Amino acid sequence: MDTIFSDAPILALGLAIFLALALAWEAGARWRQRSAGSDDGDAGHGYILSAVLGLLALLIAFTFGLALNRFETRRELVVREANAISTAEMRAHLLDAEPATRLSGLLHDYARVRLQYGEARAAQKPPLLAASADLRARIQAETLAALQPLRTTPLAPALASAVNDTLDIGVEREAAHAARLPSVVMAILVVYAAVAAAVLGYAVGVSHRQHRLESALLFVLLSLALCLVLDLDRARDGAIQVSQAPMRQLVAGFAATPPASPASPP
Repeated sequence: MDTIFSDAPILALGLAIFLALALAWEAGARWRQRSAGSDDGDAGHGYILSAVLGLLALLIAFTFGLALNRFETRRELVVREANAISTAEMRAHLLDAEPATRLSGLLHDYARVRLQYGEARAAQKPPLLAASADLRARIQAETLAALQPLRTTPLAPALASAVNDTLDIGVEREAAHAARLPSVVMAILVVYAAVAAAVLGYAVGVSHRQHRLESALLFVLLSLALCLVLDLDRARDGAIQVSQAPMRQLVAGFAATPPASPASPP
């Protein structure tokens, strides 16, 4: 089930959802025709239908809100990571010449890998995750080595804090990319939509041929809404993508102004 909702093409899922709703509607309409041949109780059916569709709308809105929050979290983490790398790189220049050059170079490499990670599709991410983890270990080791003789100075906590933020936000961003809406939530939502379609078919069962077009339009809208939720929940395989502009600008700035080695103290 996880593979279906996370890897299957969005258009194929939308078509499958639409067909499921249409079949459920047809089943409900035929059931009404066989069980009751009159319009008795139509008002009661209308009340039930309104309640079912209202609850469906609430469930879709709730799920859409969850997916949108996850999307906004991923977008915010891109900005935070770019700012954290920039701050750490700037403070690295306060070190002596050789440690500053090494640490700045590692941070430049890390920024480029993080940009590639943000722009990569899901299948291309594993090697970039490994490269990110390797660079984080090297940055941490280089920072500790550079600050060892300066551990009692104000520079040590300032640089250590900036580097620590850089490494932590990178891990948070990877976790946010891997997070998905629980597949059981989407499955139950689709099942409930099919039940609602069956109730709609039952409510209009006596004259169902007069409501085919209106019902089909409703199912198209429901399918689009569910596909939008699924698309928002996909970090790099959906049509709605998180902008990598902050990280791209950071890397471009590093390329335009390569780190200059500070002069060693006399």
